[in-house]
Amino acid sequence: MLHITRIQCRKMSSQVQLLVTPAKALVDDKVDIIVERLAPRQPVTLHARLVEGTARFQSYAHYRADDTGRIVVAKQPSLGGLYSSVHQMGLFWSMQPSPGQKPGLRLRKKDVSAPYLVDISVHEGHVDVMGEENLPSLVTTTVERWYLGDGVRRIPVREGRVRGTLFLPPGKGPFAGVIDLFGNTGGLAEYRAALLASRGFAALALAYFAYDDLPTDVFGIDLDYFEEALDWLLRLPNVQSHGVGVVGTSKGGDIALSMAAHMDKISAVAVIGSFSAVSAAPLRYRGTVLPCLRLRVEEVVFTKEGFADIRNMLEDSSKEPKACIQVEKAGCPIMFVAGEDDLQTHAVFHAKQAIARMEAHGKTNYTLLQYPGAGHLIEPPYTPHCGLYYHSLFKGCFLAGGEPKSHAVAQADSWHQILRLFRTHVDKNSAKL
Repeated sequence: MLHITRIQCRKMSSQVQLLVTPAKALVDDKVDIIVERLAPRQPVTLHARLVEGTARFQSYAHYRADDTGRIVVAKQPSLGGLYSSVHQMGLFWSMQPSPGQKPGLRLRKKDVSAPYLVDISVHEGHVDVMGEENLPSLVTTTVERWYLGDGVRRIPVREGRVRGTLFLPPGKGPFAGVIDLFGNTGGLAEYRAALLASRGFAALALAYFAYDDLPTDVFGIDLDYFEEALDWLLRLPNVQSHGVGVVGTSKGGDIALSMAAHMDKISAVAVIGSFSAVSAAPLRYRGTVLPCLRLRVEEVVFTKEGFADIRNMLEDSSKEPKACIQVEKAGCPIMFVAGEDDLQTHAVFHAKQAIARMEAHGKTNYTLLQYPGAGHLIEPPYTPHCGLYYHSLFKGCFLAGGEPKSHAVAQADSWHQILRLFRTHVDKNSAKL
């Protein structure tokens, strides 16, 4: 997906050039941004904008050309704007919702068959461009950021009770299988599974409530459903049959841990901002009921703006120890991804609680990735930090925590470690190399 865009300003009074390489790439790929033919030491503002549906996001940073009239974003520091210092991908991860929109916007790709189109422009001087619609630019170009790589196949799934979307890499396979789970917002999110397939995995984006004919809320789900999805995926001829990986965020994390504890065909698990116990609703499995930590609405704290801080809403595990997931039964490696500023799940506490349980049983098959300054919504690399998001089921805005720069570090590092985990422990073809 290597493309180069070189745009030259058409105005006779300027020969400024903007070079972006590659101009078409996956969202977890870095790009090089170079501005040429400026005046020596000329101050300029770099501005990035994208529109996804009705939502508008943008970022900007101040730079000064070197003595040759050149700016290399990967080598030269931003002097101000939404970030400072040297950050090759700063224009992407520092994006914020444009002024005048509703609070709680979260950038999530709904249609992975189309890219994010990011307009990058260069403006004279050091200016605050947030909210400016028609600010004159020296030069502008558009880059494409894709979740769906060339040749990746998207296949809607409606098999038995299983609902979701399967993404397959180019070729015949068999590919390592991964099940992708998100949290209490419900519905079906495809973007991470599409990116996993673009990196070589047969990835099933699995819905489990508030989608199609599935239960309307988490109180109607059962672990047998996820076992059915696992068995279906392993039966596919283009998926390796020994076992699959599971990645889960938030509620999807405690489901992933429950799968690892009760199913022997799980080869590796990565949980992001997860609880160490069954959360919110009891989980039925093979005729039994796994207890849960209950929600305590009275523990929700609201900011003066009306935003919900729900970090203490879940019952303490000491009140219901049987709700704690028996992670010591998992025969596969488990990776815990936890932000220290997670304002939803106390992710570090829960990760360490699960690890303590494993160690008490002599188990060492775990990794803890603990990130200072990172919040709850740790997404693929260079995704804009979202410290506040609107929850469509609860009809309100929830605090997620995190600080943009630190959160960006967590996203880039954890993503590549998750890919390495699955390549090492799930992909038998990779293990042979």
